[in-house]
Amino acid sequence: MREKREWSEATYRSSKSEADKRGSSTFRGEERAQRGEGLDPLVDPAKYGAVREARNLLVPDGEEFVLKFGVAMPVESDLDTTGSMSGNVDIAFRVLPKVQNLLVQGTRAVLRRYHTQIATGVIQDQGDTFPYQRSQFEPDNEVERQMGILVPERGGGDAPEEYQLSLFAAAYLSQTDIRKYGLKGYYFIVGDELGRDRLDRRLLQQVFGASVFEKAFGPNPSQSLPSIAEVAKKALEDWHVFFLQVGANEDTVKWWTKLLGRERVIRLPKTEDLAEVQACVIGLTEGVISIETLSDALSANRASEAERIARAVAGIPVGLQATYPNFTNIPSIGARFRSRNDIWPMDADAKTGKLKSSKKEPKAPKTGDKKKDDADWKL
Repeated sequence: MREKREWSEATYRSSKSEADKRGSSTFRGEERAQRGEGLDPLVDPAKYGAVREARNLLVPDGEEFVLKFGVAMPVESDLDTTGSMSGNVDIAFRVLPKVQNLLVQGTRAVLRRYHTQIATGVIQDQGDTFPYQRSQFEPDNEVERQMGILVPERGGGDAPEEYQLSLFAAAYLSQTDIRKYGLKGYYFIVGDELGRDRLDRRLLQQVFGASVFEKAFGPNPSQSLPSIAEVAKKALEDWHVFFLQVGANEDTVKWWTKLLGRERVIRLPKTEDLAEVQACVIGLTEGVISIETLSDALSANRASEAERIARAVAGIPVGLQATYPNFTNIPSIGARFRSRNDIWPMDADAKTGKLKSSKKEPKAPKTGDKKKDDADWKL
């Protein structure tokens, strides 16, 4: 098993330098596809069991296990790469240092108490060779390495797009430890079109493999498929789902509003603002930043951009994550467990998760550079 590490900007810069020389962040995946080798198994939705996992990392220490980085928090961004959206993976690759700083490593990172694990997906047309792709959840530089083996086919694109594949994966092909505490991960879909109103059995098997229905629904699955509304409802049970809309197509707004609710459809000023918008959405949902301080947190200059983002996210369910019962009880970094399969540490009540005795909180992970952190919050 690969050893999980912390994300390194120096390692990222090396990858970016090579991508810049080759003209694309996904040159490895595209060259593999051109050789007729198909998708790399790491981003092929049918491989590695089709189910993507975000698990707590428990490290052996004698007869016990230590939570080295905190509880696993999954964050997935599935990107439309058709038509005018064809450069979305390249943009997501470029803003990854901001994502890491605003979400994970910075002094004001909104997910600092968790072990954030990031996955990236690609959404295309059903007529494309690879209509949907999905990486693994990773905490370190494997994030951008797996971005680099995605294959955006950069086709013309026409409404509707295959967003239902992304929602299906979120709803039925994800296993995350954060749900065992009653909390949810974050699932973003970035696009500019409406989706399809029904699932296609053959397309699901083409993308996720012949046994997709057994993996999604268990042994002897029903022959009838859930409606898109049912898929979205299931996804919302397990994730904080948001559609980040590029552009202002009103039909797109109506379709996604009907599916997810108006508070979960956010106008993305431009795809380059992905890091800031995601940080704002997550920070507000976690309750670690407020609407009142949002514009100040974003930037003191370029106020128009900051205000536009603040307006875009103002309607989301602020503080929702913090309303769940175990929000303040999840295990801290350094907590000790009897078994790798345990969810609650040795010094916590197995039912409530509350500590049986007051112990000193372990130190938080090393923070990022404050000057750089402040710069990343500025647009």
